[in-house]
Amino acid sequence: MNTSTENPFTPLRAWLLARETELLAEIGAAREAAIDAAAATGIAATDVNDLEDQASKRERTTLQDAEVQRDRKELADVRAALVRLNDGTYGTCIDCAQPIDLQRLAATPSAARCIVCQTQFESRAIPSEITTRP
Repeated sequence: MNTSTENPFTPLRAWLLARETELLAEIGAAREAAIDAAAATGIAATDVNDLEDQASKRERTTLQDAEVQRDRKELADVRAALVRLNDGTYGTCIDCAQPIDLQRLAATPSAARCIVCQTQFESRAIPSEITTRP
């Protein structure tokens, strides 16, 4: 299957590069849609808009903003993984310096932490009052 000279990260690099391209396209399309929506809003300003229409537009804008924010975060993670690939640290946990399981990397190619460190990181990021039941 794999020869000893074949890098097991080669398919992951290809996936990361493809995902970077996809995310850039999605962010660019969202930017264009926002520009188009802003232009359309200016044209339609003389139209009568009821409160329901205005609320619906705000909701769509909020959702689109959240999607762009998520895409930008993922793009940053993908680019950080590509940097780690280039500097030889890819596949090593950024917290404990232990190898990240290849199955984890296959599932989440931009993973920077092993599963143990990621779990600890997430538990610190979520306030206990949210995760503790009364």
